Amino acid sequence: MHYLVYEIRHIKSNKVYIGKHQTIDPNDAYFGSGKLLKRAIKKYGRDAFTKTVLFVFHTEAEMNAKEKELVTEEFCQRKDTYNICRNVCISIYIPVTIRSET
Repeated sequence: MHYLVYEIRHIKSNKVYIGKHQTIDPNDAYFGSGKLLKRAIKKYGRDAFTKTVLFVFHTEAEMNAKEKELVTEEFCQRKDTYNICRNVCISIYIPVTIRSET
């Protein structure tokens, strides 16, 4: 088994997605699973993107650690990335009325 960290880049805009993938064949057709990346591929076509394997590891733990190192909240907040971080907190204001029973 191969544990990959890869980059998919939109050729014209240079916008990037970094992801991970475990596979028997490092040259398989897998092309990312990110929500924003999938939308962009649908819009521009797969030929508008390049895929580069950045790292190959022997264990899933090594792969996960490298992805975590690269795909930080700061990275996800950049305008030139398709990654969405799950750890980004969003504040939502919901007005609440509290009634007293006195």
